[in-house]
Amino acid sequence: MKAYTGPTLGGAAATIKCPSWCVTDHDYWEDTADDCFHQSDLLELDIPRDRTRYRPAVVPALAAELRVHSTDQTPAGATLWVQFSEYKADGLELDLAGADHLLKSLDDYRAGLARLRDQLADIDTKRRR
Repeated sequence: MKAYTGPTLGGAAATIKCPSWCVTDHDYWEDTADDCFHQSDLLELDIPRDRTRYRPAVVPALAAELRVHSTDQTPAGATLWVQFSEYKADGLELDLAGADHLLKSLDDYRAGLARLRDQLADIDTKRRR
């Protein structure tokens, strides 16, 4: 577990311990030890190029990371940050219920996408005969 020693909001110095999954470089961001966020690695959905080699301008199409406030021990101090483009301003902070809802929606989407993929494979097979 890494530790970070930095200034506090009051001007003193304090040391905090990061969770094992925290990848934030608190020194780089010059975080205050009593008011910072621990963040996980960014999980991104990789969108392939289409058959014409086109790739959408918005990549990644979906990304998520865990964020926990260093001193807020309430449930609101921990969120799943989900962003829909490279511009972080269009994201959502999800609590546990929101994360469960998103997972259910993604499971439904994946199942539907798999059905469409199978239909595409069937059409592709028939057209290649």
